[in-house]
Amino acid sequence: MLIIRKKGMLCLPLLLLLLLFSATNSYASISRDYNTALNQFRSLVKNSTQARYRSNWKRLEDKFLAIYQANPDGAYAPKVLYYMGRVNEELAKRSYLSSDFQAAVDYYNRCARRFTRHSWSDDALYRLARVQYYNLNQATNARRTLNKLLTTYKTGDKYQEAVALHRKILGSGDKANNASASRPVAKKSTPAVPRRVSSSSSAASKNVSLKGVRFTSSNDYTRVVIDLSGDANYRYKFLNADPSRNLPFRLYIDLEKTLPASSVKDDMKIYDGILRMIRVGKPVPTTSRVVLDFEAVQKYTVFALENPYRVVVDVSAPKGGVQSHPPVDLSKKVAVHKPKKASRTIPPSRKVPDLVEQLGLTVKTVMIDAGHGGKDPGASRNRIREKDYVLKVAKMLGKKLKAKGFNVLYTRSTDVFIPLEERTAKANVQKVDLFVSLHINANKKRNVHGIETYYLNLARSKSARRVAARENAITEKRISDLQFILTDLMLNSKMQESKALAELVQKSMVKTVRARGWKSKSNGVRSAPFYVLMGAKMPSILVELGYCSNATEAKRLRNSSYLNLLADGIANALSTYRRNLKNYAAM
Repeated sequence: MLIIRKKGMLCLPLLLLLLLFSATNSYASISRDYNTALNQFRSLVKNSTQARYRSNWKRLEDKFLAIYQANPDGAYAPKVLYYMGRVNEELAKRSYLSSDFQAAVDYYNRCARRFTRHSWSDDALYRLARVQYYNLNQATNARRTLNKLLTTYKTGDKYQEAVALHRKILGSGDKANNASASRPVAKKSTPAVPRRVSSSSSAASKNVSLKGVRFTSSNDYTRVVIDLSGDANYRYKFLNADPSRNLPFRLYIDLEKTLPASSVKDDMKIYDGILRMIRVGKPVPTTSRVVLDFEAVQKYTVFALENPYRVVVDVSAPKGGVQSHPPVDLSKKVAVHKPKKASRTIPPSRKVPDLVEQLGLTVKTVMIDAGHGGKDPGASRNRIREKDYVLKVAKMLGKKLKAKGFNVLYTRSTDVFIPLEERTAKANVQKVDLFVSLHINANKKRNVHGIETYYLNLARSKSARRVAARENAITEKRISDLQFILTDLMLNSKMQESKALAELVQKSMVKTVRARGWKSKSNGVRSAPFYVLMGAKMPSILVELGYCSNATEAKRLRNSSYLNLLADGIANALSTYRRNLKNYAAM
């Protein structure tokens, strides 16, 4: 026994040395990648010829994003977020697109919020205020940003510059305030809320009603939705299981200024999959607490959706329910891997091994989501109700996919209303391989027309933000707040695989209808933050089949032969996607 102990003692320092070497090597790699990207940024800013091309800036943004993904809480994370803002700001100076300036705002905002104690946080706030004031014509927002900088970072190197800009904003906007411009007064900041708070700027002044709690669950996944009558700040905490006290894994969500409705039960025993029980109580008179008990937890995400306001909790469990390590909070953490570029025709060879492993070398089951339904008609113009026509195409597509050997599931097969978050939850619970959401577009400008396909990501254009706002049933002004939340969520989604699938579907649809003489316009593949795609564990896309607000396109959409061709195009693309995976697996 003595010898064994000594060997163990000898092995322990060696193990620690190996771990230290591994961590040091990883840090050195990130440091090297960061310096390379930084030098490329500086070179691109100076090279007026190369700086004209949007693709050069987006490639550089991807490099910084990969560094951030590799260690989202590391020493370089705040610097990377700052330079992702700089990249988009420099791009915007050349593209003159407000969407590029808004992307810069999102990154600066995230840097300042996530890393409040870092020395670059005041730099991020200062540049954020400049973009808001000079480029987005948002003087009020810029002044609020500067108020935060001047209150929080009084010893920062940007303090004097912030004072000067604050004076300029007050001087240009309100001459009466010039006398007090030398000492800008910030609003009293609210106490920091642990973990994540809602995207609302402030909690409702009156008590909000907790209307109910719903769930969709399986043996390794559950989505719980807390329905509220209005906006509410929230905070949450995860508690590990304690077998000695017979306590399971618990996640509780505290909702400020919220009271449970009389119809809400205090205890709901579930025992459905990994979800065991839902309990509702009031730890203090004006706060509602929802406690979720689980059999096992590997990863979890908490985020809010709007109109109506609800808090969504996604939880995944390890296979077999065996808990081998503490769960990961994906609301804060992100997956540790570098993204690869997606091919325009097939999933990229460098990305395919991961994809093949996840999909079991093939694609078997597809879930078709006919958008809207029931009380929600969707877009309605020129004798078209979106909910009716997308259901018609969904059934056409389902028959074609079954003929090609796919298993087909539907989120709805009749005219019923299903909340957006329940659609993706159904796909996750059923463990489908692909998710396709069908929609018909509309625009105030009647000359706008064309087919377009989307995947989940930040909206890169005004048009994409408009479409996302319409499908999410929120205003375009709220998309920026949503994109801030989405930044964490999208890094854990099948973003690249979804983009590859979207490119195949878009190309196939346009090719199929044009081959039969229809002069349909292709609006290409776009990205946007759609509620219906958030949290999907499989490649997922949203297809806009055309614009019913355009009289010519509406006439096409009323033609069953044309709809059949669109369904043919989608079915052929999904078949190609599956075949590409099989071909790779056979290599």
